[in-house]
Amino acid sequence: MTKEQEKLITANMGYVVTLARQYRSDILSTDDLVSEGAIGLMKAAEKFDPERGKPFVTFAAPYIRRAIETAITKASTDTDVRSTDESLPVGSRNNFTLLNVLEDVHAEKADAIVEEETLNDDLLSCIDVLNDREREVISRYYGLKGWRQTMAEIAEDMGLKRERVRQERDKAVRKLRHAAKSKM
Repeated sequence: MTKEQEKLITANMGYVVTLARQYRSDILSTDDLVSEGAIGLMKAAEKFDPERGKPFVTFAAPYIRRAIETAITKASTDTDVRSTDESLPVGSRNNFTLLNVLEDVHAEKADAIVEEETLNDDLLSCIDVLNDREREVISRYYGLKGWRQTMAEIAEDMGLKRERVRQERDKAVRKLRHAAKSKM
């Protein structure tokens, strides 16, 4: 692309935005329409011949409109199968993909649930080697009673210092490791 073409494109992007706003689409956002119009503007800049005496804006308008209308038509009738990691809209360079829409990042992962249940079962099978205080700290810290607590919360509930809770937890973990090794 030549410097003259780049100047034409830069100088006329406002016109692309104006045209894109004239099109209302439930499928494509105004940003998408502007992007499509910019592609039409680039094509017009490549084909423009200033020797013909026609103003560039007049020459470019059909290219911009055609690009926008084609994008809307394609988006409304597009039934192609898409990859879940393909950028949306197709061909854009953003990081928004179908997978972003499909994946619930707040939901627990299935393997995490299984892993946690297995860990809980393993802990429960060895927990009898712990004294009452250690058992209570481990149960609360690792959520064996259904919810996890911080060391500060455990300390407050049990009337201990946070450092004492940490010591009890560490001692209990050492005992559990030793018990688990001896079972193998």
